Amino acid sequence: MASAAGAEGRRFDNINLLRAFAALSVVVYHVIEHGRWKDYPTDGPVSVFRLGWYGVDLFFVISGFVIAYSALLLYRADPGSFRGSYWMRRLTRILPLYLLTLFLYLILFTPRWDAREWALQLSSHLTFTHSIWGKTHGAIDPPNWSLAVEMHFYLAIALAIRWIDRAPAWKILAYGIPIAWAFRAAIFYRYGGGETGLLFVKVSQMPGVLDEFAAGIFLAKLVLDGRRQWFAHAWPWIGTAVAMGYVAMGLYWPYADYWPHANMVTFWRTPFALFLMCVVGSAIALSQGIADRWLRPVNYLGETSYGIYLWHMFAVEIIVRRLGWIELPALLAVLAVTIALSALSWHAFEKPLMRRARASKSLA
Repeated sequence: MASAAGAEGRRFDNINLLRAFAALSVVVYHVIEHGRWKDYPTDGPVSVFRLGWYGVDLFFVISGFVIAYSALLLYRADPGSFRGSYWMRRLTRILPLYLLTLFLYLILFTPRWDAREWALQLSSHLTFTHSIWGKTHGAIDPPNWSLAVEMHFYLAIALAIRWIDRAPAWKILAYGIPIAWAFRAAIFYRYGGGETGLLFVKVSQMPGVLDEFAAGIFLAKLVLDGRRQWFAHAWPWIGTAVAMGYVAMGLYWPYADYWPHANMVTFWRTPFALFLMCVVGSAIALSQGIADRWLRPVNYLGETSYGIYLWHMFAVEIIVRRLGWIELPALLAVLAVTIALSALSWHAFEKPLMRRARASKSLA
């Protein structure tokens, strides 16, 4: 990630390695699903990409950490100017590429909507409310539904920053987890047993994913307010991640169909979030030179992962759906096109706009 604002900010380059893995997992998963790649391996290391949906969960935990960490630094540096600085940073990072890909997707893959449908889709996507309803969820550049959820989280951070600043780390989890459980239980009571897609849409909103964001905020609080020995050694984090991963996936596999089971929908995301929290904690505790020196190409993919996430369905739409490529040739082509588009947009569009916005803010 970029260095956080403020004199106390630290770089956590290893987070970019996790971002790269999350983004590429989503890309591979979508090639498998949209290309109906039935022969994709079901065992061995690469079989993990059959569960590539976890990339979004990992992004949520990472966002919980990164956004809370940078927001707390801004708030503690100057509470009076916090909201202006916070929203300037968030919107200049999210909006330009979101709007560019949104309208390009509409131009290239123009849907057959009537005037009322166009008004509904555009208004919901421009107000980041499109993730809430099944009709608008994923209707334009499908992966961007999660950006609406992210934006709702940004709003929650802005509103609750004073409490987050004062609350001990454990209280973040103690509040976030039961709120997420209550929401998911209520959603299952209302929509369980019906259409799986609609249940997914409704349960994947804030505060239904609050336990994942809270896991990241917990880490941010430990880094800023905890004792240094929390991250002095990586092995405790790695060991706990292995144990939590074993528990979470041990609970998952007997009920891998997931959506018919109230207990899975209500509770399972929490042990999985705690596993991902320990994975991110391991990345924080390990030497940052792993990303900065030894895995620089992967670090770069993590730096451009936002573009990878938003551009990859353009490549899937053209290469898989329209040209009919399948399996490994399709995957390699989608990855090549996606990485090229994300690199181009990062250097020619996203980065220059962010620099200009922050320079104008500093001169104001």
